[in-house]
Order: sequence, then C-alpha cells, then structure tokens
Amino acid sequence: MAQSFVQRKKSRLRVKGLKVKDREKIKEAIAISVQNGNYTTREIGLDIGKDHTTVSRYLTEMEKEEGKWGIRRDANGNIVISLQKQLAQEYRRLERGGEPFNQLPSIQKWITYLKSGGIPATRIQYMVNVIHGISDQLMVMPETLVSHGVPIDSARRKEIAIEYWRNFLAWFNSAYPRMQKTGAINVYRSFLSAHSVNFAHGEGKRYGLSTTPERLGEYKEIMLTPEQIAAINKRLEKESDWESWSFMNIDLHTGARAFAMASMNWDRIAFSPLFRVEQFEPKVKRGDWYLTKEGKWWVKYPTEECRAVVETAHDRLPKKERFLFFDDAGSDKANALQASYVMSRMAVKFKKVFSELDKASWINEKTRIYALGDEVYFNGHPLHLLRHTMAQYYLVATNWSLAYVASLGGWENTEVLNKCYGGIPEHVKAQMAKSIHARFDVLLNLQ
Repeated sequence: MAQSFVQRKKSRLRVKGLKVKDREKIKEAIAISVQNGNYTTREIGLDIGKDHTTVSRYLTEMEKEEGKWGIRRDANGNIVISLQKQLAQEYRRLERGGEPFNQLPSIQKWITYLKSGGIPATRIQYMVNVIHGISDQLMVMPETLVSHGVPIDSARRKEIAIEYWRNFLAWFNSAYPRMQKTGAINVYRSFLSAHSVNFAHGEGKRYGLSTTPERLGEYKEIMLTPEQIAAINKRLEKESDWESWSFMNIDLHTGARAFAMASMNWDRIAFSPLFRVEQFEPKVKRGDWYLTKEGKWWVKYPTEECRAVVETAHDRLPKKERFLFFDDAGSDKANALQASYVMSRMAVKFKKVFSELDKASWINEKTRIYALGDEVYFNGHPLHLLRHTMAQYYLVATNWSLAYVASLGGWENTEVLNKCYGGIPEHVKAQMAKSIHARFDVLLNLQ
C-alpha cells in the first residue's frame, strides 16, 4: 500500500510524460504554455499533459505569487492577458501552426500581406482555409494559381489566375447552384492582390470576380409590420422576458448589428444633457478595439421614444455593473464570449417568436424566408431583420432622409442603405415631384 502511494505521488511530477524534480518545474511549464497562447485550463492541460483540474490548482498557487509569474484569471478561470499581447500570440500561433499548408511560400507571403493590414489571426486562418479548398478542388498548389516564382509578365500571370478561377467557378455553380460566391471571391482576390494580380474598378465582373454582393437589394423591402411588433411586445411582456424586449426595442430604434446590441455598455449611454448611445460596430474597421474586436464606436443620438425604451430596460433588466445583457466576466476575451452567448440566445428566441406568428401576418413571403431561414442563403437571420425594420420605419418617419438614417443606424454611407435596406419608393418620388416647383428663371435670379 505504501509503495503504491509513493508511486502515485511521483507520477504527478511529470510534464508531457517526463519526470521533473519539483512543483516549480510544472509551474514553469504552465507559464511557457501561457506564453505560447494557451489561456484555458483545458488548453494548458492538453499542452503539458495534465488534467485541467490539476492545472487549475497550480494556477491558483501561481496567482498568489503574482510578482513571480504574472498570472491573473477572470471569472471564468481563463488567463487574463493584454489585447496587444493576445494578438501577437495569435499571429505567432498562425505562423508556426501545425497546418503545413500555412508554410507554403505563397501562403506565407499572403499572411504577411494580411497582417500588415491588421486582419485578425482568426480571419486570416479562415481565408487561408478558403484558398486551401480552392486548391484542393482544382488539384493544384496555391503557387500555381498565382505563378509564384515563375518569371512571366503580370498580364500572363493574371490570365492564368483567371483561368483557374473560371474552372473553380464552373464546379462551384454546378455543386452549389443557389449559394452566394461573394465571400470566396473576396478571399481569392485578396490572395491574388498579395501577389500583384489586381483588377481595375469593375474589371472583375467580366471574369466572375465581382466583389459586389449578389442579389444586391433583393431583400430591401423586408420588415416586421406594426401589428407584428405589437404582438411580439405583448408576448414578451406577458412572459416577463425583459431581456428580449429590451434587445428588440432598442434595436428597432438604433438599427445596430447583432454584436453591437449584445455588447452594449451602460458607460456608453448618456441621458443628459443630450440622450446619446454609443454602440461598437466590428464590421466597420476604424482602429478602435473592444472585447478583442477591431471596429468603430458609433455615436448615435436616438429619439425620445428610444430614451423611454432604454430607461425601461434600465429599470427592468437585472442590475449589471457594465453591460446591459451580461455580467462583467473580468476580461475582454471572456466578455466577448458572453456577448456571443447573448447573440445566440436572442437569435434562438426570436426565431421561435417569428415562427409562431400568424403566417398571414407577414408582409410577404420573402420577409418570412429571410426571418426564419431557407437553409441555403441565410439559415435564419432573425436579429438582422430588426435592422431592416429600423431602416424602413425611420426612412418613412424622416421623409426618406437617407443621411440621417445612415448616421443613426451605423451605415458608413447612404449607398448601401439606399440599395439594400430601403430607398425612396417610386410612388413617393412621384408624389414629391408634384409638390416641387422648379422655375429656373426664379432660381437663377436668387444667385
């Protein structure tokens, strides 16, 4: 029995299966694992060959020796590190990763190109995976797609890249006739650009390489009707689901994208002297950082109706120190995860709510498909439907002031708002024409 106890005790002092002299060596291994970008107990445990509960015990000791190890954890038990350090570690992991495809010269050059543009490591890996898929389908190396290292002129290099794309496009259109290609096009053109294969404005269209979203504007008229909004509010109030009620009604007045809504921060809301809301839009890349994401803080001055909604949310939602919809978990990474949980929870909730509405209440079949998903294009975008609805209502309320609605809803310009969310209807244009009197002789005399 004593021999068994001694053997079991010795087995604990191992790192990656190798014996170590003392517990300090295990702590050193944990510190190195953290430096290599492992932030959870499970990731560290897999790296050093220890159970996650054992790693957690060691981390507790290391936290108490903060001056020595510099270890601090958030409420979820994950390692807290600075955003700058986290980004650097993610880039290092991407470059050295276990994926041999990443080490190919043409891919390495592209990764450097993307890093110089500040593209996050996770996005870069997704883009690399797309090129990997294209290469596999065509059964050629990525070097072949861009003639990497081949001494030919740029015109010939472009011809070869286009020819391979056309071959891939023929297969893609046959295999997935209803699926959009814009994402793959953007990735392929980025890869080509890193290798000096570029296209003039509008040139890509003739080769099937246009980056303009397909079916642009096809869903611009979708919206929830006033009757549907009233019915949903009545249901949520009856269920005392003030989280969903607040999410929907704030979004109907601000038009924020899902992450901007889920990550709303009380510190970014001012009630006086002017009512102001700031929401973080990661889709708009402008050098601000929030919860590990790059984007832009969008300053909005919503209506008094929106103020009343936010005040109700403040009274009805469980009191939280920083965020509207979740408790502060102690680190940006953990809070970003919390925001994603909110988005997922809200999407599930509203998909269920929309599916249970009277089918005859939908403004058209396209709206119903967009809200609930058709398994091919959207797979359900219930939260984005709120953004579309905001655009429709506020355009009418402002007599189609595209500039104001764009500034309120978080559109960088009026072009996308006009094309994709709700331009001026033809019958309104006709009505406006009747009320306009343009006498050129009078107008010229005013100068």
